Amino acid sequence: MKVHQKIKLLLEEKDWTLKMLQRAIEELFEGNAVTYLTLLRTIHGQTKLRESTLFQIATALGKTPEEIRKETDEEEKFIRFGYNKKAHLEIESTNLDFLTARLVLLPQAKTETEQDPAEKGVFVKWLYGLTGETTCVVMTENGSERHTIRKNESFSFRSTYPHYFENNAGKKAVCILVQNPKYI
Repeated sequence: MKVHQKIKLLLEEKDWTLKMLQRAIEELFEGNAVTYLTLLRTIHGQTKLRESTLFQIATALGKTPEEIRKETDEEEKFIRFGYNKKAHLEIESTNLDFLTARLVLLPQAKTETEQDPAEKGVFVKWLYGLTGETTCVVMTENGSERHTIRKNESFSFRSTYPHYFENNAGKKAVCILVQNPKYI
């Protein structure tokens, strides 16, 4: 099922018309409400559903965006792990023996220091830059090492060493992060 089809079903369940949905959104979001035309195109699957539009529709229906996506072809495949307001991991929920995630760092973001347990095995993290510049700081017995990963560059290290990630640039940085074996 597509998301727009799920929205139609939710409207039918509430016995709402599109105009009723629009009024509910206008009451909640006033001057920032999505237009009726946007809703019409969304319900008919004629436009790409923006996150802000889905948020307004979900709020008006008394749901969350995740609840609307549930059991659709756009159901979230990621679990979000937030370090803080500026840094998070989007962890892919799979049955793989290794962890796959997207590390997202807003400008001036820094994660907490983390370390995988050496007593549980040998852990390796591999990063591949998608956008921006991510700096990985690893504290080894030889001191602190700083490695900057840019778009299309990669870096790997033993994650049993204390480490953290930061973005000192003025734009968002995103990396693919793979950890083997999985430990979270």
